[in-house]
Amino acid sequence: MKEFLELLQKGTRKKVPLAELRQHYFSLYPDVQNSPDRGARLLDALERLEAAGALSLPAIGSWEKSGVPPLPQWVLLKRELKTPERSGLAGTAWAPELGFWPELRPSQLTTLLPINDFLLRRRGSFMMIPIKERSLEIYGDEKRLDDLCTGDTLCGGRLHLKTIGCFRVPQPLPYRLAQAPGRPVLVVENHNTFWSFGEWNQTAKRYSAVVFGEGQNFRLTGRALKQVMVEVQAPMAEYFGDLDPKGVAIPVDFNRNVEPNYPTVAAALPLYRWLIQNGVRRLKPECKTHDTAVVRAFLGDISLDVVALWLRGEWLPQEALGTEQLPLLNSIDLR
Repeated sequence: MKEFLELLQKGTRKKVPLAELRQHYFSLYPDVQNSPDRGARLLDALERLEAAGALSLPAIGSWEKSGVPPLPQWVLLKRELKTPERSGLAGTAWAPELGFWPELRPSQLTTLLPINDFLLRRRGSFMMIPIKERSLEIYGDEKRLDDLCTGDTLCGGRLHLKTIGCFRVPQPLPYRLAQAPGRPVLVVENHNTFWSFGEWNQTAKRYSAVVFGEGQNFRLTGRALKQVMVEVQAPMAEYFGDLDPKGVAIPVDFNRNVEPNYPTVAAALPLYRWLIQNGVRRLKPECKTHDTAVVRAFLGDISLDVVALWLRGEWLPQEALGTEQLPLLNSIDLR
């Protein structure tokens, strides 16, 4: 909850409305935003911060009248937090993996104690398991480690989840199977394109499966992609998304963050070439401020065309290659 509280404290208001609470919480945990328990997760976070003395919740009359569960219409921030004295932890024997403990604040040390106990008790005798299972063992709360994490690390990047034998489980990736084993899988960014490619590929069989990457959520789905590739017997994965800086950054970030021995994605260059030659050009001035190195690393020999497009403040949505246009690809070599 540290990151959530820090975002709240960056504001100038002591009284923080519910809309702002949601905005900050979902910016940190975008995978929760479409979850049916998103309200319960946010409420749990607020109650934890209240228990830590960081904020106070209003009386019941200032809560939503509906909602499952109802949420407070606002909270009051307390700028000065009470933290336990470091001296109370002076006699603690810390596991070697937590050798950075002198750098932490007393409140962080208190939070770290259950992990320290776990490491001393198990001494490396554990499997790699999903984060919620490990969180339940360490804290008696399946959501606690999720709340404490930034990416795959704890304590400001000092402690990787692998050190305590767990990993984040990505949301499953929806895909359309095409009974074409040995062909690559194609990951597409947006859901309308997923439908169109999925339908077309049922007869074209250019890909063993078409996978819905779900925009930026695809960045942290390496384990899920490997599972799809094993199930459909695909030797590799290709990616096709919008030709704007954000659309290209998604697969590049995926490749940067993927764990060892898990698949990366290659650009579906024939599809991008078609888009450059035939796509609908739209204006987006912010395209002019792009990272050329990122474009070259992913798009290779078509990167010059893409850079020229962006320097004009233009971009190409992938939806231009849709249901009516896809049959044109039947005569094109997509390898």
